[in-house]
Amino acid sequence: MKNIKFKTHLFFILLGCSFLSLQSCISRLRRPEITGVIVDYAKNPIANCKVGEVVTDNNGRFKLPEQRYNAFLLSEMFVMEAPPLMVWEPVEKEGFVNDAVLIYSKWGGGQRKGAKTVIDTIFLKRINQTFDVSALLKNSDWQLGFTKKADTLFLVKNGFKDWCKTDRCSPFYGEFQALTDNYYSGAKNLPEGMIRRTIAVRFNDEKSPLKINMICEYKSSFEGPNRPPDTTNTKGSYQVLNNTKMIFDAGKIKQLTGKYNISEVDLYQMKLTKTK
Repeated sequence: MKNIKFKTHLFFILLGCSFLSLQSCISRLRRPEITGVIVDYAKNPIANCKVGEVVTDNNGRFKLPEQRYNAFLLSEMFVMEAPPLMVWEPVEKEGFVNDAVLIYSKWGGGQRKGAKTVIDTIFLKRINQTFDVSALLKNSDWQLGFTKKADTLFLVKNGFKDWCKTDRCSPFYGEFQALTDNYYSGAKNLPEGMIRRTIAVRFNDEKSPLKINMICEYKSSFEGPNRPPDTTNTKGSYQVLNNTKMIFDAGKIKQLTGKYNISEVDLYQMKLTKTK
């Protein structure tokens, strides 16, 4: 009888130990160590720029230390996957447009201690920053998206994703994708049956013709053979007026031809709004 009681007590002790073990903590990543450099649009380093809780040195460099938190192992086991990682660290400097370092990873919170992210270079935009639009476009390659009525054009310069590392420029690319890719974005900007429209534009100088390549892709059909992509190659021209307007001739793509206000411009992005 005593032996049975002893085994029963031992069972509950072991059960309690197991429960406590499951309630023990597991380390999760709140923020990796982030390093980078802040410069202006002329590539001059910006000192004493606030990034999260730190400031940049005289060379514009900063380092945000890694941050972690403890989570209960039992609750993490019920989830059955690592938590997401969402980092948003403000970037602030007097005389410049406020920005933020943005990092997102669906299961990034499960990274081990010592996680590091190198942001490299962040370009901080001055308040009332000006641009020479002709110089910005000359001898460069861009991707173009447009609205259903072709009254607004979104232009993204090749290399945008390498340049855009912050919260300020990310929304523009989201709008661009919604105009060009129904399959990826779930938007309905494209004509019925079309899933993707890619338009590459090569700007030379204003005296030389620009080159346009448009590829339209279509969704699969179960009632017959898949429709192959349509490809249009054409030449056109452009002229920048007073750095505020543009006359755009898109050759065979007639709906894009017209006069536009340059309503938004940055190093790797531009928004044009058609005038009446």
